[in-house]
Amino acid sequence: MLDRFHAIQVFVKVAECGGFAAAGRELTMSPPAVTRAISMLEDRMGTRLFVRTTRSVRLTESGERFLQDGRRILQELEAAEEAAVGSHAAPRGEIRITGPVLFGRMLVTPTWAIFSTGLR
Repeated sequence: MLDRFHAIQVFVKVAECGGFAAAGRELTMSPPAVTRAISMLEDRMGTRLFVRTTRSVRLTESGERFLQDGRRILQELEAAEEAAVGSHAAPRGEIRITGPVLFGRMLVTPTWAIFSTGLR
């Protein structure tokens, strides 16, 4: 089961990067390892997900459909992991605050200092 999730991650990355080598760099995998993961997935499914030429890689019709499902599966898995971790998870993400400079100096900066030291 774990291999299937990994293969789906590799598939989505290849589709997003537009190539096996680029996906390998993003995933810190060798191009042959990426190729093996995609081949395993295609063999398991009994269909081709990519049309490969010497110059390009593009999704087949089955690949296009599976890309949507693969992204959804990975998002749901991540959500399930986050839900299981619950309140023990560290906050993450980007915070943007827009307001007057005086408001930032008087309220945001002191509060941010308290908040950011609590994360360590």
